[in-house]
Amino acid sequence: MENKEENKSKIGRPAKEKAKLSCSINLKLTEEDFKSVKEKAEKLGMKPTQYAREMTLKGGVKSRFTIEELNLMRKLAGMSNNLNQIAKQANKSGFFSSVTDSIMIAGQIKKLLNDS
Repeated sequence: MENKEENKSKIGRPAKEKAKLSCSINLKLTEEDFKSVKEKAEKLGMKPTQYAREMTLKGGVKSRFTIEELNLMRKLAGMSNNLNQIAKQANKSGFFSSVTDSIMIAGQIKKLLNDS
């Protein structure tokens, strides 16, 4: 009896081969410098070594979204979902019954965008 898993061909995109990191450069930093590198890396959601590697090779780091920006986007997505549900309900039952809900959510979105 043959093993079915061996005969299965993989479905989907083939995995990209990653270059192995085999060479190293030792870098000594003061406590203060290391804390600075660590803080900058954490703000970008990276490890200090990854941050140092990108700074060395590229001369800069492409910043990702900060935690605050991700939080704002999550809140905005939730509010827009609520607004879409209100619009759907308004189309079903009539526009006048959902006016106050839509005004309230529009005000929350405006406040959220003005605070950031």
